[in-house]
Parts: sequence; C-alpha cells; structure tokens
Amino acid sequence: MRILSRSSAPAVPDDDDSLIRPWHQGAITPPRLLLALKAATACTIAWVVAPYMPGVVAEYPFYAPLGALSVMYPTLLGSMRTGLQTIIGLALGMALALIVLVTDLNTIITLFIVIALGTILAGVRKLGVGADYIPMTALFVLVIGGPNADAYSMGYLVQMTTGALIGLAVHLLVAPPVDIRSASLELGRAEKLLMHYLRDVATEVRAPGSTTRRDWLEINQQLAQMTMEVRGIVQEQATAMKGNPRMLLPNSKNQDPGLARLLRVEHVAFYMRNLTDVLRRLFATDGSHMVVPAEVSKELERALRAVAEVMRVAWRVDTASLTALTTALTIVPLNLDDEEKDEVAILAKRARSRIADLSDQLENLEMRNTWDHWWLVAVSTDLERILQTVTTHGASNPPPPARRTKVRALPLPIRR
Repeated sequence: MRILSRSSAPAVPDDDDSLIRPWHQGAITPPRLLLALKAATACTIAWVVAPYMPGVVAEYPFYAPLGALSVMYPTLLGSMRTGLQTIIGLALGMALALIVLVTDLNTIITLFIVIALGTILAGVRKLGVGADYIPMTALFVLVIGGPNADAYSMGYLVQMTTGALIGLAVHLLVAPPVDIRSASLELGRAEKLLMHYLRDVATEVRAPGSTTRRDWLEINQQLAQMTMEVRGIVQEQATAMKGNPRMLLPNSKNQDPGLARLLRVEHVAFYMRNLTDVLRRLFATDGSHMVVPAEVSKELERALRAVAEVMRVAWRVDTASLTALTTALTIVPLNLDDEEKDEVAILAKRARSRIADLSDQLENLEMRNTWDHWWLVAVSTDLERILQTVTTHGASNPPPPARRTKVRALPLPIRR
C-alpha cells in the first residue's frame, strides 16, 4: 500500500514513496559486498591455517572457517561482542556435555539431559548469540565426540577461537566504512513520507473516501514498522562509528549518525498515528462515523495542511523528488540558515493560528462534552505536539499562554 494517493500528490517515477522497503533491498550494497569479501577472505585464511595447529586440534580444521564466519558482523563492535559470546557459549556447551558424560548414564538419557539443560541455559539473554551454541555444542560433543569427547572438545574450541581471531583481524585491518549518508537518506525518506501522509489525511478529512487510503489502521501499522526500520539503520551506523579506526581520519570526525533527528521522526510518527486513529473513527467510510460539521472539517483540513507545510520547510522536504536531498542530507542533523529559520517561524505561527481557530470551533459545538468532542480536541492537541517537535528540534516548548484567565472545571463526557 502506498502512502501517497493520486489526489494528494503527483506521482514521480524516481521518487520512493512506499512505506515498507522490499525484502531484498539492502542485500547488494557496497558495505554488504565488502563484508562478503572480508568473510570469504577470513574463512579462506582460517582453512589454510587450521591444519597446522598442534596435536589433536589439527584433526578438526573445518571448525576454523566456522569461527571466522561467526564473527563477521557489519560493525567492529558487533563482531567483537559476537566473538566473545560465541566462545563463551561453546565453552558452556562443552562443559555441560563433559559433566553429564562423567555420570556414565545411558546415551539416550544423557542426550535428553544435555539438550534440556542446554536449552534452559540458552534462555540467558546476556549470552546473546552465544546462547544458541550451548545446546548445539553439547549435542556435537555427545554425538560426534563420543568416547573422544575431551579431545573433540579441545579441537572444537581451539579451532573456533582461532577462526574467530582471524576473522576479527581481517575485520580490523579492513575496517567497515562509516556511511552516515544512508542513515541520513533514510531519515529524509521518513520525514518526506510523514509530511505527505499528513497532507493526504487533510484531503481525506475534506472529502472522506476521496483518496486511495481506505484503512488508516493498516497504514499506521506500516508506519510503525517503517520507523523501526529507520531506527535499525541509524543505530547500525552509530554502532559502526564506535571503535572504528576510520573515525580517526580528519574527514570522519564530528559526524553525527542522526540519533536526535531519529527521535524527532519517531515522536512525530507516534503523534500522527494517534491523530489518524481518532480521525479514522470520526471519518469512517462505512457510514458508522459521526457527522462532523462542515465548518469543523474545513478548519481541521486547514490546520493539517498548515502543520504539513511547517514540516516541509523545517525538514527541507522536496515534494518533487528525493534526489535533491542527497546533497542536503550529507551531515545530520540539518542546520537551517537564518532565512529558513524565519520562514519556519512564520509558518509555525500561522499553523498555531489555524490550530487556535480549530479549538475555537470546537468550543462552540453543540456536541461539546461528548466523546466525539474530546476526540476532536485530542486531534488538535496532537497537531500542536507535532508542531512543537518539528519547530524546536526535539526540545520541549514552553506552554502556550492561557487563552482564558478564568479557570473552569471540565465536566465528564456524556455517553451518547
């Protein structure tokens, strides 16, 4: 399902306006190809070195490439953590199998006990990926090692450790690139989709059923998934910067992967999901919605479009094509110049005026103090929160001045 409709925005062939990325996207990228080359190199070196290990260890050379492959993660920090967790998991699995073997129980009983205890230990979260190796290693020691379980365990552990060290050495010598550009472009894509989503919601409010979006609940679920995908990309780049020798280069210093900008996107997405969930109930296409007065729908549409315009300018969203963002989004977060800041301030003031007009309309409705009325109030509140998040770059705005000097107690909503 697409986030843009023909009635809300022109279709641009070169523009990516889909909420969810295809499953195969990201498989063939320069960082992934480099990782594949390093993994192949590390496994090859481990296989060449493994037969020259001393003693009985040389009888199990096939575990060295496995150890090298197990530490091949996109980031150095992730590889080091994974390597340590893997070795700990192997040691625990071997120790468990050897302890049970000492009891001289029947093979079937021994196998049952080892797998059961290994699976229980695999539930320890702090072991990370190493937890999966506990029952598997214990099983290998029992089935493959058999009467030579001690020699097999020694060869297994030493070869895996050697391969892991070779993999880490290759990973360190050819450090992964620090690519904040991809994180920046994904953040720009998310900002663009959110802005267009709000515009499309405004069109749907003006004429329910006029856009291609029939189920806002499905779109909101996809929106949550999109923000999770973007968070994963940004966090991966932030992790790639830690302990990376490339960060010592002059052109790599003071780079920001965009964590603060990510929080703004997530906050706006959360408010928009809440906002559209309310509007989905009020403007349902199956005829079960309440009849929102025309003047309220008109003010609501104006407020939605005004806030969307602030998002467009503050986030530098190019409504024609995403290609213009590739140069503007090299460094994040975005730094607006004085002229752009003035434009954002003017548009934000206008948007707040629209939201105030909407609030005034709600105060004069005959359906005041009903659930439908409070739902519309929630919409205006979410619009203000979106506006604050966008205009203050994630900081908290001071509360707006009171509209009335006299404080009134709010009555409970009346069920209809």
